Amino acid sequence: MSVKINSYKGRSIRPVYKERIKKDEYSNAIDRICNRYKLGHIKQNESGREYKNRMNKLFSDDVIQSMKKYSHHGRTSLFGHSVHVSYYNYLVCKKLHLDEKAGAKAGLLHDLFLYDWHKYSPGKGERLHGFEHPTKALKNAGKYFDITEKEGDMIAKHMFPLTVTPPKYKETFVIVLVDKFCSFNEVLDDFIHRKFCGAKDTRIKWFGASKGEKR
Repeated sequence: MSVKINSYKGRSIRPVYKERIKKDEYSNAIDRICNRYKLGHIKQNESGREYKNRMNKLFSDDVIQSMKKYSHHGRTSLFGHSVHVSYYNYLVCKKLHLDEKAGAKAGLLHDLFLYDWHKYSPGKGERLHGFEHPTKALKNAGKYFDITEKEGDMIAKHMFPLTVTPPKYKETFVIVLVDKFCSFNEVLDDFIHRKFCGAKDTRIKWFGASKGEKR
């Protein structure tokens, strides 16, 4: 007499040991995902602390703090945008084994033009803000801070291809992409809050920002 162990009254069943293996594999997979998620947060927190420790001196500089006065992308101030670019520059450069110190510093200084570009009117012989501001930021960065040739290249060419001269360093290509990524997300963030949340001026505390400061 033959016995069908995989069927009972027309319904397919599995042996107990197969069910146990399946559950164990499922649990292990979940554990791996959770551990990877936790590890990612640990690394992110470590990178954040390391970044802030490196940049605290620059954050407290009066020139850097003055960027809080200027709106940049909707809810995001010029200071907030610069910190975003600086931090993600730092992370990407570190991941790619590039100069993360230059990435962080140039990111913070890349838009150091120190005016509200929404009210900008080109002077005689000047072009639109998008073309002009990298040169102005570079001039101010050199005036107020000690910058390297690499950091200067990153500041001067972060708007490539609007700035026709191509980047000289790998780190400059990084800031070109990171700046556009951050700008897109800031504009999208502002659109979503205005369109769906009705929040025209939601204020939060950000890196080095005083309470009530727009990010």
